[in-house]
Amino acid sequence: MNSFILTNEVQQFINDNLNSDIHKILLKKSPFSELSTKELVEQIESKIKAKQKIPTWFKTDNIIYPNKLNLSQTSSELTAEYKTSLVDGNSLIDLTGGFGVDSFAFSKKVTNVIHVEKNNELSALAKHNFNQLKITNIICIPNDGIPFLKKSKDLFDWIYIDPSRRDKNNKKVYYLSDCEPNIVEHIDLLFSKSNHILIKTGPLLDLNTGLKQLNNVKEIHIIAIGNDVKEVLWILKKNYTKEALIKTVNFKNDIEQKFEFKISQEKVTTSTYSLPKTYLYEPNASILKSGAFNLVGKHYNLEKLHPNSHLYTSNDLIEFPGRVFKILQEMDYSKKSFKKMGIIKANISTRNFPDSVATIRKKLKLKDGGKTYLMFTTNKNQNLITLYCHQVFI
Repeated sequence: MNSFILTNEVQQFINDNLNSDIHKILLKKSPFSELSTKELVEQIESKIKAKQKIPTWFKTDNIIYPNKLNLSQTSSELTAEYKTSLVDGNSLIDLTGGFGVDSFAFSKKVTNVIHVEKNNELSALAKHNFNQLKITNIICIPNDGIPFLKKSKDLFDWIYIDPSRRDKNNKKVYYLSDCEPNIVEHIDLLFSKSNHILIKTGPLLDLNTGLKQLNNVKEIHIIAIGNDVKEVLWILKKNYTKEALIKTVNFKNDIEQKFEFKISQEKVTTSTYSLPKTYLYEPNASILKSGAFNLVGKHYNLEKLHPNSHLYTSNDLIEFPGRVFKILQEMDYSKKSFKKMGIIKANISTRNFPDSVATIRKKLKLKDGGKTYLMFTTNKNQNLITLYCHQVFI
């Protein structure tokens, strides 16, 4: 950690260049002998990213940022705050502390938090920033989480762990057993130190695969922001043997779209099918990730277009956790139909359709954007159709 970053001159330079062309800065020599151009650019780029992702850090003076990669791997402030609703008690240990956004959030809910991070520089950054943020109930320990836990004689109300989804060669991995640390291998150790474990995994981990690898899963939380799944949270409770509850949430502006269920409920629920009616419904990304394809239609009294489309329809407009469209016209998937309608620009989505968005745009010569939405899908009669729509906001 280069403490010269904290000088008034450097901080002023960083703030003055938040809207500058980064490439031009890279081509120039650093105006400070104690800092390289690369170090300056890292601070500028990360602070720009922090404005949306972790606004409390952005608004706080004399924060030192890690590089863009480290910052991209950390939780957003929004998802970190959500985690505080899942924990409580006197003590929590964060075994993969990183930049410290999750530990910061936990410190507002839990009396004592231990932030363990094996990267010494990242640990030092977190400690410095916690001081700037005036947080006094977090202890930072520069150590590897699992070995530290093995040596610790303490018991904790909660253990939090966010295993790295990259292997030793920095390639992405998708199975829990391939992550670092290997939670599956160390689960007995974790339960010997706490009755409650909170695990963060990436959005690509299949829920059924995770459930096969993990025992004692009480809840699974699928968190999306702006219809983009950011993380999946697994709550494990020692000796818990009942079926896991799956909770989905999509943060859409100031609204939280929520839907919860159990997999056994989805398995015994059947859908009804219909040709497109007046309105079209597309579930948000967290629901689609959860696999509640029959339950969500049943719950909102909607009919599906096709078993594999995961699009729903109704004659009456209802409030729905996802995108809602009014169907203006159903069209054939042909150049002739589009030429007749005079459509040259549209937002395109596909569900259960053989051609990709890129192929469709090329085939029909359609530009991107505008207020028109085209949904390319398959109906219950196995016909390829195009639904010409306008989005409805309710």
